Amino acid sequence: MHLLRTLRDYPDGGLSVTDLARLTGLQRPTIYRLLAALLEEGFAYNIGGTKRFAASNLAETTILDQDPRIKLALPTMRELAAETGDAVFLVVRDDNESLSLWREIGPYPVQILATFAGKRQPLGVGSGGLALLAKLEDDEVDSIIARNSKQLEQYGGMSSREMRQLVDNTRTRGYSVVGNYAVRGALGVGCALCDKEQRPYLAISVTAITDRMPATRQRKIAGLIQEKLNTLAANL
Repeated sequence: MHLLRTLRDYPDGGLSVTDLARLTGLQRPTIYRLLAALLEEGFAYNIGGTKRFAASNLAETTILDQDPRIKLALPTMRELAAETGDAVFLVVRDDNESLSLWREIGPYPVQILATFAGKRQPLGVGSGGLALLAKLEDDEVDSIIARNSKQLEQYGGMSSREMRQLVDNTRTRGYSVVGNYAVRGALGVGCALCDKEQRPYLAISVTAITDRMPATRQRKIAGLIQEKLNTLAANL
């Protein structure tokens, strides 16, 4: 799946085995073996006359069918990636963790790929997860932070008190801002969408290098995300 997602993230012109080794960290023999399986099942194809490979439409359709939240958010994520130039992430809550479902990569030449589909981390560590956490009631927030307290230390030495302050800041601001905890040199802005019962349903975040995220741009991006989430809310 990591190989397949990497192929899908670079659709223009495809990727060579050397490219895939660099991007995934996998050994070339492993990549050849996995590519053979993807080609045989129709999830990837060889670009004619080259030694480059790309993900097929079947691959995307299959992944989209896995979770309705991906299908709902994908057009919005692609719009945001194009408008901001940066990486856009779809994150949901799974008990006391955040789960990344999808990412879209913008055209800006320097990208911070802070997470990938399938990655889990303590709820609140990333900007999407923090936006989700801040939508919960106080007693639930405190319970989740307590359960995650030992893991939080692995993210830049974050403490439970710091996490609680980030939640309060997010509520005051109306959107989350997280920098240098999960990924050094990155700063993310996130907003959450709630369902009809006012439970957090999904979050969308935009992450870039810190230099691209002054406060004025943070507010602008948060406004873009929230505007698009308001449109999605009508489809819930």
